[in-house]
Amino acid sequence: MSLRCAEKILLVTALLLMFSAGLYADDTDMTIVDDPSAESSADDPFADAYLDPFADPDEAGSGDASDAEADSMFDDPFADVSEDPDDADLDDSIISIDSLDSMFDTDSMIDEIDEDEASEDTGAADEFLLSEGVEFGGKFSGSLSSSFDYDYLWTGDFDITDPAQSLVPSVSADLFFDARPVSDYRVFGKLGFASASGTADQLASIIPEGGLTFTTGTDADGNTTFQTVDSADVDPNDPNQTTVTQEDVQNTQSGSATELNISVKELFADFDWEDKLFFRFGKSFIKWGVGYFWSPSDVLNLTTIDAEDPTAEREGPVSFKIHYPFDINNAYLYAITENVEEPLDTAIASKVEFVVGETEIGVGAFYQRDLAPRAVATVTTTIGDFAVFGEGVASWGSDRVFVRPSKDQTAAEDDLEDDLEIVLDTYTVDNQPFFSATIGTNYMHEFEDDNGSLIIVGQYFFNGEGYDNSIPGLLKAAYRLSQNSGENGLAVDTQDQPEGYEDPPDVGTGDLSSFGRHYLGLMVSWSSILGSDLSFSALSLANMTDLSGMVMPTFSYKLMDYISISAGMRMTFGEEGDEYTNPLALYGLTGSDGWDGPTMSFTLECSIGGGSF
Repeated sequence: MSLRCAEKILLVTALLLMFSAGLYADDTDMTIVDDPSAESSADDPFADAYLDPFADPDEAGSGDASDAEADSMFDDPFADVSEDPDDADLDDSIISIDSLDSMFDTDSMIDEIDEDEASEDTGAADEFLLSEGVEFGGKFSGSLSSSFDYDYLWTGDFDITDPAQSLVPSVSADLFFDARPVSDYRVFGKLGFASASGTADQLASIIPEGGLTFTTGTDADGNTTFQTVDSADVDPNDPNQTTVTQEDVQNTQSGSATELNISVKELFADFDWEDKLFFRFGKSFIKWGVGYFWSPSDVLNLTTIDAEDPTAEREGPVSFKIHYPFDINNAYLYAITENVEEPLDTAIASKVEFVVGETEIGVGAFYQRDLAPRAVATVTTTIGDFAVFGEGVASWGSDRVFVRPSKDQTAAEDDLEDDLEIVLDTYTVDNQPFFSATIGTNYMHEFEDDNGSLIIVGQYFFNGEGYDNSIPGLLKAAYRLSQNSGENGLAVDTQDQPEGYEDPPDVGTGDLSSFGRHYLGLMVSWSSILGSDLSFSALSLANMTDLSGMVMPTFSYKLMDYISISAGMRMTFGEEGDEYTNPLALYGLTGSDGWDGPTMSFTLECSIGGGSF
């Protein structure tokens, strides 16, 4: 294999990984998994994650429910409502209206149990928890999604007749097993299967017809770097330049219709000691924070909430949990062992939740020797028909790698292509406090005569580790630096490094998310409009620091059992280089001379055959 071919494959692989990580969020199928690990009770207002959005559904009772699935009440707030109660596919896709009623009850949310009744042990609970064999189940999702994408919005170059088009087939499935051989022991596992088809086609559709050219180099550590080249500066004779075409990307996944990505989503064992202490060891999602779009206090899970798809299932760590319930309160202790190389690298976290009247308050702490220590607090209550939630986190130092303009801007001034606009330094902060907080509300109303239900969720997020937007173009320059670490203003060539020199920290894409200080999110959905099979939802997110954002309205219609169609639009606003304006441009995927202003896309999706089994 030639060096040029290897470089091309490496480039395409990097692009595919970046793209599949969600840089350009499309509508996704949001059917709830019918998973026995997510147990709930219609009589228990804390049995569902968003009946009390601050309660850990796994931790509010016996410790048997799965955190990942109990957190999915809003998985599809605008799904079609089935008139047939036996339609398992649709029943698993909609919000339980009956169970939500208890959330807005003005009476006490806690049922008091008579002590004599509580002391009686009929053995019924043990009998209910036992299973003769291993239970298996899961869900299947299938869709065809077509998108039409437009650049140059609000300019004279906008052409509604010439969109970038793509058609993406997608199939995925979750399979789980649930074994309860005795009443105090349980093993649960879940595998995820997702087709690899469509990713290459989507990425190919955004590459210019003439291809995307990169200059290949190495940084001070010998790592390969890529930098996009302006079309006017492409030199076919330059050995350091590599061009990736649409055909190159598509060829990387030939036959992808049969290729599947397989992942272990959950695998854990639950057991207890004398019904006093409840234990869990394994890989599972941990319900730590309470926010819907943003959750700054969730410092345990491996992935953060995707604000454009807040109900998407997230990945939890390998951990050991001890749960101690006392009265109607709960105490938890976690040992996080994910990616631990030495015993002292184990992270320790603890949390205590108290119920006072109709309010639940949680306080916790997190410590890991290589990370900033944190203290967290959560609260949930009801005000009339509204459920109100809030959370905050205080840390000493930050795990974020920050950027700032370098004192020496010579490299930018001497850049002949004018691609390097600002030279940046990277640095960390470990000797000052940081504070982030969020507050939000959710409201639900069921219309009379089966005319559907209305759900509204709103949230404000203050990001204490964000930037104040006082430096124009800082985010775009930071993304460039994340892909070209050799341009760091503090980097020194190997031959010139003084004694005691240490490489400056590399800035990663995680350091660039939630770049601003203030954010707003709003979701409105109306399912089964006027009793029909038509539903509507609208999602809006905004960075109030740089005044960029996106609006995404979607209509969904049930054609028949197991087939529904949806049509949506995603429109962004803001200045060039702002956070929400054009995420692809921030990553350089539109080319150095590509459009980085507001965009608009239309999506038509057909969901086929989705259901639980």
